[in-house]
Amino acid sequence: MDLDAAVGCVHGRLVAVCADRWAQFRSSGVRIGIIATVLIVFGHFAAYTFVSPALQQLSGIDERYIGPLLFAFGVAGMTGNFVAGSALSRSTHRTVLTIAVALAVAMPLFQLLGGTRAGGIVLLIAWGLSYGGASVGLQTWMIKAAPRAVEAASSLWVAVFNLSIGLGALVGGVIVDTLTLQGVLWLGGVCALLAALAIWTARTDDALR
Repeated sequence: MDLDAAVGCVHGRLVAVCADRWAQFRSSGVRIGIIATVLIVFGHFAAYTFVSPALQQLSGIDERYIGPLLFAFGVAGMTGNFVAGSALSRSTHRTVLTIAVALAVAMPLFQLLGGTRAGGIVLLIAWGLSYGGASVGLQTWMIKAAPRAVEAASSLWVAVFNLSIGLGALVGGVIVDTLTLQGVLWLGGVCALLAALAIWTARTDDALR
């Protein structure tokens, strides 16, 4: 195969892949899943990147306890993953909506209830439990939204998920540098709320019940 033929072959495959991804995005279930993923992951990492200074400055927790608390957040996340996995078998839509609403409540509540050590710890665990189910919940959503094109929908989801992590951390840093630490918690909550509203619009989709 000469060079021109090889380039043409690669170009053709890229065009086919892009067309396939676009076709998936035109599905309402897939589209809502992607939007929810962007909002939840972006908002979470915008706020979670700065959870350590939030615990210290807002909750008054000593720096030496931050490591164990982040470990507790991870354990809570693992627990949330298993709980969500069980709930997803009963209702994908209700489970993912619950996760989004819980995140929309947990992050902004740091402004009201996170001013004490106990409040900060409780909210951190609640945050971990909620976000722990996000990955399995959103991935299950994508699989059910595109049962005949699981590979294409899943690869699109993974790409968007990873991009949202970087963008969330970047924007969170800009907000903390230019505005306030509390701003990223509000941003995370607003993003999760918008995700919940998007998820709610798919309540009549039989494939996602």
